[in-house]
Amino acid sequence: MASLWKHPNSSFWTACYTDETGKQVKRSTKLSDRKKAMKAAEAFEDAAKMARSAELTRAAAVKMLNELMERTHGDGLDTRSTRQHIADYQASLQARGTKEGTLKRYSPIFDGFLAHLGDARSNARLASVSAQELESFRNAELKAGKTSGTADFALKVLNGVFEDARRKAIILHNPVQAVKPLRDGTSEERHPFTDAQVSALLAVADVEWQGMILFAYHTGIRLNDAANLTRQNIERGEVLRFREAKTSHRKQRASERDTTVMIAKDMVNYIKSLPIPIKKDAPLFPSLHGKKSGSAGGLSNAFARLMDKAGIDREQSEERKGKGRRFSALSFHSLRHTMISRLANSDAPEAVRKAMSGHSTDEAHRRYIHQDLEAQKRVVAKAPQIWAVKKLRFA
Repeated sequence: MASLWKHPNSSFWTACYTDETGKQVKRSTKLSDRKKAMKAAEAFEDAAKMARSAELTRAAAVKMLNELMERTHGDGLDTRSTRQHIADYQASLQARGTKEGTLKRYSPIFDGFLAHLGDARSNARLASVSAQELESFRNAELKAGKTSGTADFALKVLNGVFEDARRKAIILHNPVQAVKPLRDGTSEERHPFTDAQVSALLAVADVEWQGMILFAYHTGIRLNDAANLTRQNIERGEVLRFREAKTSHRKQRASERDTTVMIAKDMVNYIKSLPIPIKKDAPLFPSLHGKKSGSAGGLSNAFARLMDKAGIDREQSEERKGKGRRFSALSFHSLRHTMISRLANSDAPEAVRKAMSGHSTDEAHRRYIHQDLEAQKRVVAKAPQIWAVKKLRFA
């Protein structure tokens, strides 16, 4: 029968009971109230008895621990289901001001994961989800035709749910961390355009797309951000100031939310060639303003047609079956890679490159740098010569 003992130098009661091996043991209850400590000691012994008789299942252990916490602390375990945790996490994202487009992108991932688990497992506790189930979901995404990058992104989204629960001590470990990512960093890498390819695009584009291309080539602006520019984004005819839709909400200080870039001569000449607007906030590219990048009639597909017209190979991956879409190594976003790589190859300081691209981290910035051999040649030419050439004799 369980009993209690207290060390003279401790304020906590120690439970004395017979463990699952039949051995007499002592275990601190971490409780100073004798009545609550006795309840804990009895629960320890009951669990040991069940374990000795092989009756201690996962469900029984959770139930017993829940009852113990209710008896000693007044609050039981967090027994909400995985489905409920995901719903609560989505609500918290919305409350924190996460953009509507991001929420829409996450929603099918959450729904797909719950469908993969099935009703019984979705309604079980979050702590019961295993790394094997997460890996199985990721593999199912691949079989459905998703790319490795898309499948890994799904795990990244789910990681948010489990990491949030871990920080709140609802679970002890995040099972997503045990699933190894598929991508090795070399697959599906976006490529920069050559200057000749950019010239070919400008030759087949109409006036508005010419402006979009020039702005992206010189500033690295993203597709939707470029399409939504107005005259008010141009300051004093020499500075482009805009707020990036993708990343501005992540930045804490208001002063960091705007990207400010000195505009190149090409852009100055382009703006001067446009008719004088009636309104100060008139769109720079009226027919493209407000359009979405995706969907059949979206901006991305319109640019893809321009590439085809210019005879530029989009370098697409193999056609996939199912839900997956083909990846293109060259797209409008490649102009961003072109701009950042050009700055790196011209030895522009990293601080300047990051300021112009709007990157807040080194890791994000490095993904956009594609240095050519000419840049390496300039660096190697500066290396000191420390070995004198001697005539070698061969046997």
